[in-house]
Amino acid sequence: MRSLVIDRSSGRPSVAIFEDNEYVCEKVWDGEPIRAPAWMAELSDLFAEYGWNGASFDAFVCGLGPGSFSGIRACLSALQGLALPDGKPVYGVASAAALALGQAEGAERVTVVGDARRNRLWCITYEVGPAAAQVRMPGGGLPTHTAEDFQLVPSDALGRAVPDATRIVSADWERLEPLLRATFAAERLVARKVYPAAADVGRLALALPASRVREPLPIYLHPAVAAAAG
Repeated sequence: MRSLVIDRSSGRPSVAIFEDNEYVCEKVWDGEPIRAPAWMAELSDLFAEYGWNGASFDAFVCGLGPGSFSGIRACLSALQGLALPDGKPVYGVASAAALALGQAEGAERVTVVGDARRNRLWCITYEVGPAAAQVRMPGGGLPTHTAEDFQLVPSDALGRAVPDATRIVSADWERLEPLLRATFAAERLVARKVYPAAADVGRLALALPASRVREPLPIYLHPAVAAAAG
């Protein structure tokens, strides 16, 4: 089974291709504007290098965020368009889960923090098993890869919402650095901006099929869809 995996939730979009569970290749658009229309043409060029086209794939996977709603929506639309002619499946997993997997570096628990706007932050803590390419919720349950997994908190409640002794990462480091440094010990922080990778999105989706979302939607967090803590 050949799978095409795309994540466009951040300012560093990427695509990865897998044969069964084996990683084949990846392309990263470093610094590409999230709405740039040329990415589909570059994707076609990548396919051509291997003699593929859209019909060459058996399954499609999208990183669902949280992140750039327009980027995630464009990704889903593109993958659904490729999947539709032959009725092939489109799956999704949270980009935050992929970020936790990619940045664990030996930590058993990773908390991902992001800017939810509207004077709110979102956060989620995963138990990470890099060797098995799996993440679980605290206590061992499977993530739903939907908004239900996430906490939405005021900035002054972040410290209370995050468990002790987790590794802290954020794709919004440039905006959140002062707050994160004031809230958490320096040794817990990945003190740079980090991005979810399509390769990690694919690893999660393939390693734990039961948790990936069929008929996925972008993860969008705001007070109407996620209960604020604190």
